[in-house]
Amino acid sequence: MKVDEISMSAALGRALEQILNEDPKSFLMGEDIGVYGGAFKITRGFAEKYPGRIIDTPISENGFTSMACGAALMGSRPIIEIMFMDFLALAMDAVINVAVKWQEIYGDQYQMPIIIRCPAGAGRSYGPTHSQSFEGILQNIPNLVICCPSDATSAAELLLGAYENKKPTIFIEHKALYARKAPVPEILTPAPIGQAKIIKPGKDLSLITYGRHLTPSLELAQEMDYQGISIEVIDLRTIKPIDQATIIESVNRTGKALIIEESPVIGGIGGEISAIIMQNCFEYIEAPVKRLGAAEMAIPCNPKMETNCFPSPQKITNTIHELLTYGA
Repeated sequence: MKVDEISMSAALGRALEQILNEDPKSFLMGEDIGVYGGAFKITRGFAEKYPGRIIDTPISENGFTSMACGAALMGSRPIIEIMFMDFLALAMDAVINVAVKWQEIYGDQYQMPIIIRCPAGAGRSYGPTHSQSFEGILQNIPNLVICCPSDATSAAELLLGAYENKKPTIFIEHKALYARKAPVPEILTPAPIGQAKIIKPGKDLSLITYGRHLTPSLELAQEMDYQGISIEVIDLRTIKPIDQATIIESVNRTGKALIIEESPVIGGIGGEISAIIMQNCFEYIEAPVKRLGAAEMAIPCNPKMETNCFPSPQKITNTIHELLTYGA
C-alpha cells in the first residue's frame, strides 16, 4: 500500500475525500469551506470536485448545526466544520438538546450520525476567543463522542472511525498540529472509537495525554530513558468514550500517573481520569495523581504569555520527578 509523508491537514482532506467518494449520502457544510477552501484550507478544491455537496453556510453556528441534525434524520450524512472551536459555544443548543437526545428519545430509527469538526487550541497567538479547547465541558454531555487526534495518521483514521460509528461526534483538531507531517496510507482504514494507544511502554509512571501534548510528552519520556526513568506514554485519541481498560492496566503496573490536557484543569479531562484511577487502582497507586493543563485565565495573544498558559517541558519534568520521589 502506498504511504505518503503528509501534513495533518492534508490527511484530514484525504479522509474527507474518501468519505465523499464512498458514500453519496455524505456532504460537508460550514463557513467558508467551499469557494475559500476552509479557514485552514482542508477543503481546498472540494467545491469544484464535489458540486452541490460542499455547502458554504451563513455565520450562524446554531442554525447550520440544527440543519445538519435535520439532514441526518432524513438519511444524509453531514460533516460540519466549525471555523474555530470557540464558536461551537453558539451551537450548543443544537448539540445538547437535539443531536445527542433524538435517538434516545424516539428510537433507533432516528439516528443522528453527525460529525462536527472543530479546529481548536492555542499555539498560534489567535487570542482569547480563537484559541480555546473546551473538551472538559463537552465530556459532561451524555451520548456525545469526542475525538482528539494527535497526528496526521490518527486524525485521518479516527475521522473515518467516527463516520462508521454513526454517533453525534465532536472531532477536535488542534490547529498547532495541522502542519505536522506523518506517514499516511493512500487508502485509509478506520480506527476504532474509544481505544487509546500506548505509544511508549514504561514501568515507572503512566503519562496520559492527547492532541498536541503527545509529541513533547513522548520526547521528554525518551530523554528520561537515558536517566534510567521509564515513562509509559498513552495517547487517549478518544476523550469520550474513554479507554478505561488501558488506563487502569497501565496505572496498576506503574503505580503513578500524570495527566496532561489542553483544556483547563478544573472540570477537565484529568479530573475524570483521576476518578477512574481512584475507583479502580486505589490499591496500586503509590502517589497522588497529578494533572497539568491550561491556566485558569483567558489565553493571551502575546506568544510568550500564551506559551506560559500551558504546561512547559520543565513543568512536566518537575512534576514527573515529584511523583517519582513521592514519599522518599
